[in-house]
Amino acid sequence: MCRRRGFILVSMLILLNFVHTKETAPGVENFENYFNEIDVEDEQAEDKTRNAVNSPLQRWPSKLLRYKISSDYSKDEVDNVHAALRVFNDTTCLKFNEYDEIRDGNIRYINYKKSPDMCGTRVGFNPLTPTGPHDVVLNSYCLSERGVIQHETLHVLGLYHEQSRPDRNKYVQIEYANIPQKYWPQFIAYPEIYTTTYNVKYDYESLMHYSQFAFAKDQAKPSMRARIGNTVIDRKMGQILGPSEGDLTKIKIMYKC
Repeated sequence: MCRRRGFILVSMLILLNFVHTKETAPGVENFENYFNEIDVEDEQAEDKTRNAVNSPLQRWPSKLLRYKISSDYSKDEVDNVHAALRVFNDTTCLKFNEYDEIRDGNIRYINYKKSPDMCGTRVGFNPLTPTGPHDVVLNSYCLSERGVIQHETLHVLGLYHEQSRPDRNKYVQIEYANIPQKYWPQFIAYPEIYTTTYNVKYDYESLMHYSQFAFAKDQAKPSMRARIGNTVIDRKMGQILGPSEGDLTKIKIMYKC
């Protein structure tokens, strides 16, 4: 697979690791340290860690998005997808409605599929295939957490990861000595020619931010530390409870809400 810069259509595979630390409490917090969000064997891995798509061609052309849920989802899983998408309907100008083949015909729609082991999706709209399904694959764990479903949906809408913003070095320090070298591409900060922050302030609480222990060799030590000026501190980063205000603000700007 050839690496391409500039305008690029990418696929993102997500494998989830569940890490329990001393700081986590029982419940959803036990699943906050999920990472490995890119297949590191993929030669395009470096191009998959940006913040938000810069090309208008990679944004969905309509504020009305159709979606379809796989027939092999359980009732609880179906309900979780509906509830996860309802948040975007309630907080942005985007409207997610279920796809109906008779009514909607051969339009582009988001297709939530079941996977035994992976969770992932292509980032942004693909103008080269403007009809048919845009697949989002979710395993049982992903389907049990609405925040993870929303994380994937934000990828569909065009958001990459917060810690790869072009200005991220002002806000985080990457501890490369505690990260296996094969995962280093996932921590690259990209220049604004490839991505944009939409002038939204850096958001440690973003649903799109890696955990502070992402890919750490020693899980007792952070792989990322927050910066306050020249001071480096340890703090929690990322969450899977739902979109942050920063996440929603980017979507509103991207889609001219």
